[in-house]
Amino acid sequence: MQRRKFYIFILLILSFGCSNTETSNQSVTNNQPQITDERAATLNKIKDLIMPFFKPMRVQEGDWLKSFPENGQIFEEYLNSNPTLPTAERQTIYIRKILQITANYMKAFYNLPVKLNAEQKLKNVPKDMERKNPGEGHRQIKSGYFLNDLLPKMLPQDAAAFICFTNFDLYPDENWNYVFGQATLENRVGVWSLWRFGGPDKSVEDYKLFLSRTLKVAMHETGHMFSMLHCTKYECLMSGSNHLGETDRRPLDVCPECMAKIAWAMNYEPKRRFESLTKFWETQGWADEKKSFTEKAEAVSKIGE
Repeated sequence: MQRRKFYIFILLILSFGCSNTETSNQSVTNNQPQITDERAATLNKIKDLIMPFFKPMRVQEGDWLKSFPENGQIFEEYLNSNPTLPTAERQTIYIRKILQITANYMKAFYNLPVKLNAEQKLKNVPKDMERKNPGEGHRQIKSGYFLNDLLPKMLPQDAAAFICFTNFDLYPDENWNYVFGQATLENRVGVWSLWRFGGPDKSVEDYKLFLSRTLKVAMHETGHMFSMLHCTKYECLMSGSNHLGETDRRPLDVCPECMAKIAWAMNYEPKRRFESLTKFWETQGWADEKKSFTEKAEAVSKIGE
């Protein structure tokens, strides 16, 4: 399966105020992050309301955390990490992709309007940036080629992030068999592959599985580009994934801790976010997801009652 194109779409961030600099730089005493901001306190209450919708993390053999032990990152730690946020100078996210539907989900998920660029062919890859997969024999492109060479040269000055999807399989270095995707905060660029997500044209079930995997990886990598670390507390879209089985059991939403990070970073009220995602899934005709987000929206509506 030699598909040699990569695809681009661009997301334009809505103008909004990021007024959390003071809280983001709060000092940590006794190793416990401090929250003094009223908005952060409200988000903590909302976290508790949606907690019943998520399962605690349970690590299985072969999972990400078995190979890469991590401490995770709760909301308070995120605030104190001085996270990368959209700015007045950089209000555009550029993402490359084949499916308009993923752009629409990105808009609802992160509160980012979307533009879709034309697809481009990938050619003239340096020999030291590609290989044949040692076990499977197909051609792979080194993710560093995108992250360090190709995408930074194409990065617009006003881009908060510039991300591409490719139909080529990716690998990060010779010690890895493959990687689903990678992103870098320093260069504000990211890349991920559709190669291992299956054939969406085989059946309705295969299409839904392909779409689910694509949405999860796209939202996950974009979260990293706004300083969100892997989640280890819940089964969460931001949890690390070592294989497709692990990806498939993750939900199509972030957990309470990561929801609060998105709400904080994007100035995106949780109730409005859940309502937007409900409408998205209603459009797709996915009843279970629509029900889940509807219930979350109803749960967080209790704040202020």
